[in-house]
Formats: sequence, structure tokens, C-alpha cells
Amino acid sequence: MNWLWMVFSLAGVLGLFFILVYAMKKLNKGLGYANGNKMKVIDRVSLGKDGMLAVVDVAGKLMLIGVSGQHIEKLADIDMTPEEYYAQRSSPESQSGMSFSSAFAEVMKRKKGTEKDNGDDKGSN
Repeated sequence: MNWLWMVFSLAGVLGLFFILVYAMKKLNKGLGYANGNKMKVIDRVSLGKDGMLAVVDVAGKLMLIGVSGQHIEKLADIDMTPEEYYAQRSSPESQSGMSFSSAFAEVMKRKKGTEKDNGDDKGSN
């Protein structure tokens, strides 16, 4: 009879454990970080074992970020709305795999143009 009491006790403890796990899953349903309302990873490309470039939408602004094993760095702001970026991704030229590379080239072209403009302004004063 002693062993029967131990089996029922073990079953009760395990049942209570599974009920608590189920309840915690239900209570914590909306607390994840994967799909936030204000931040989304729109596009990304791997740059080797632990490097990556990503286009991130943060509250309606697009940014190009670089991610490595040691740190994350903002590389540039993208002068497009998320809707424009999505439209570019769905265009026929982007179906051939040009969406990220063309966006990256455009950002770099704009960044170089801005740096040249800033350099010209400083030299004319």
C-alpha cells in the first residue's frame, strides 16, 4: 500500500507540473520579442559564418544594420518608406534576386552623394 501511495503522489506532482507549464504558456502568449509591433526585420543577407546585413523597419523608418558575433552597428538610414521598399521587392526586377542588392547600392549611392555635398559645403565657406 505504501508503493501505491507513492505512485499516486508522483502522478499528482507531475500532473500539477504540466498544468503549471500549460498555464504559463497561455499567460505569456503575447510577451515574445520575435514579431514586435514597432520593429521588424524586412530583409537580410548573410556575410559569412557570423556576419549579416539587415534592413530593419523601426517605427516606420528603414535602417541598414550590420550584425556580427561581437556587435550590431547601424550603417545607414534608408530614404524610403517600408511600403516603397516592399513595392521594390515585389517588382519584376527584384524577382531575379535584386531587391536587397539594389536597395543597398541605392543607399550607398545616396550616402556617398550626401558626403560629397557636405564636403563641398564645408569647402565653399
